[in-house]
Amino acid sequence: MRWSKIKNIIILLLAAVNLCLLAMVGLRAWNTHRSDRELRERMVQVLAQSGIQYLPEEVPGEMTLVPLQLTLAVPDAEGAAGLIGAAAQAQSAWGETTYTGPGGSVTFSDDGGVEAEFTPAQVPDPDHPEGWALALLEGLGVSAQWDGTERTDDGFTVTCTQLWEGAPVPDAGVELTWDGSRATLSGHLLFGTAQAVDQGAALSASTALTRFLEALRQGGYGCSQVVELTAGYDLDGTALTPAWFLTTDVWPWRFAINAQTGVVTALE
Repeated sequence: MRWSKIKNIIILLLAAVNLCLLAMVGLRAWNTHRSDRELRERMVQVLAQSGIQYLPEEVPGEMTLVPLQLTLAVPDAEGAAGLIGAAAQAQSAWGETTYTGPGGSVTFSDDGGVEAEFTPAQVPDPDHPEGWALALLEGLGVSAQWDGTERTDDGFTVTCTQLWEGAPVPDAGVELTWDGSRATLSGHLLFGTAQAVDQGAALSASTALTRFLEALRQGGYGCSQVVELTAGYDLDGTALTPAWFLTTDVWPWRFAINAQTGVVTALE
């Protein structure tokens, strides 16, 4: 009986200790979240003091993307069939592979180049060309985002950026052009697999904005608004490096802040 009471007391003490530890962890997480929120709010104020208005709803938090090393590959006939039809046939020469099918032809380069021409029967919906462009890329197994559509008297050009695991890769994308009689697709896309590379902690958005302000002063650039700030991948050969991409209201319009090194590059 006595031992039973002792066990119950021990269990209650352990439960109390666990509750205390849980409360401490929760309090620490709450304090961290509050500090991070205050830091991001202060960053908006710092920008305002420099004469720059921050237009997005809020400054993002930590960088969640990790560096990746790509192993590139050229799509096979099955992959090309998603773009030009199931009867695709291949011809390879000089680092290029060309597939033909009932929907047209497409040439893939070993470095990721893509050139496609569709048959006249492939007539897009002129009112919704963006959906057609994204559907074509989906047929290739490529996830992408629509960036814009430029219309002409005869047709249009749709620009799309590739997404890798949901993150944009500004150096990878295509243009789909329709001139009223034929459609072509050209650009650079990434096919293959990726392996994570451990390169240490990445810069938060607040730190990236600090580096951006320093670059403005040192480079002689100027702007009055930060229009957009997003996380994505900077492509260097076969390496995908996390970066913050920032859009302003004046030339050179866009900047990339390397989230590993903090180097700021004007994307002219």
